[in-house]
Amino acid sequence: MHLLLLAGMTLFPAPAPVQDRCGEREPAPGLLVSAEWLKRHHGDDGLVLLQVERSRAPYDSGHVAGARFIAMGDFTTRRGNLLTELPPVEHLDSVLESLGIGDRSRVVLYGEILPVTRLFFTLDYLGLDARVSVLDGGLTAWRTAGGSVTTVPAPESARGTLTLHPHAELLADWTWVNAHRQDPGVSLLDARSPDEFEGKLTEDGVARPGHIPGAANLDWTTTVTGGHFRGVAELKQLFTAAGATPGKEVVTYCRVGTRASELYFAARLLGFRVRLYDGSMNEWAARTDLPMTLGPKP
Repeated sequence: MHLLLLAGMTLFPAPAPVQDRCGEREPAPGLLVSAEWLKRHHGDDGLVLLQVERSRAPYDSGHVAGARFIAMGDFTTRRGNLLTELPPVEHLDSVLESLGIGDRSRVVLYGEILPVTRLFFTLDYLGLDARVSVLDGGLTAWRTAGGSVTTVPAPESARGTLTLHPHAELLADWTWVNAHRQDPGVSLLDARSPDEFEGKLTEDGVARPGHIPGAANLDWTTTVTGGHFRGVAELKQLFTAAGATPGKEVVTYCRVGTRASELYFAARLLGFRVRLYDGSMNEWAARTDLPMTLGPKP
């Protein structure tokens, strides 16, 4: 593993164009790729296709031919009473290299949407941002497009070599959130359901009901439809209604940082500067020195 810490704020460089099978240059893939794009590039050198799930059962029941499996537990960890946190960089590096991911890899993720976006956030944090895409519509879209599906596990891959560039500024801790929750240049978004946000529903691992004062509710489920992310125009309307307007920095949280990763991804689709509060309500509500509020208003 090669580890490089970046002091600057130059994030998300534009990915280089890729060469199609006819030798012509085509635009590099964005954060979302279609099943048709994947069909065209399924055999490309350096492509690493990962099915991301909470357990292995969905993968074993049928997956995109050549896809490798990664469980959510492989890239999250429990830290004290905090249930879903980023593991040490060294652990993440080992897991990713074991899947054949190296410095020249193009990574495409599909599977259950929350594990997928949590892994996307993790790879973003590690500095792979410009080389990672999500298959829009997942396995269902792939099947609909006539893509090959198998129950045969992908053969073991050669170990990759990664040079990591962790972006610590993509994480927000409780001190940062508390200092910026009333900042007019920051939009703090709660990805939970309205009942959880308002404090009507008791959640496991959340010591006090309600939400962080200054936060607006944007239920993550409203950003997807039929297994696909909503279009940019629709997403923009949702974010604007929640107070996330152009020029603001978006910070997302939920109960343990999983649903927040989906909202993080949606914010990235819109081009926002965005952070994720990984401790989320699991941490915030447990600290009696931090304020909480009930009801629908920020």
